[in-house]
Amino acid sequence: MANPTAMPLQTVRETLHLLGYINSRYGRPDRAIGYFQLMTVIDAGNPAAWRLLATIQLTLDQNPQALASAEKALELGGDPHERSLCQLVRAIATRRLGDPAESDKAAAEYLKERREAVQEA
Repeated sequence: MANPTAMPLQTVRETLHLLGYINSRYGRPDRAIGYFQLMTVIDAGNPAAWRLLATIQLTLDQNPQALASAEKALELGGDPHERSLCQLVRAIATRRLGDPAESDKAAAEYLKERREAVQEA
């Protein structure tokens, strides 16, 4: 039986996103990452949660983690816009990790996914 006082997942997701965004936007990525990590725990099948985590990890120069989170988001699917942003994170992270060939491949995928996202809009 469901708990009638439990907060719906959508509300939890939106609250965590808002807290992560506010902290990120106002110069506290060290705080924002915790909210985005929690999003991936409670909503592990949501590619957007993993993409948000990857983005903040990239901001904090956690490049291996950002790459892994972006790849998890891509594995889960999502719309072309989400996929394109994940490819951009992959391109930046792999470049920082010293793999320009993989970075170039990810950048090409970013452009391809971006074109698809624009065409669908």
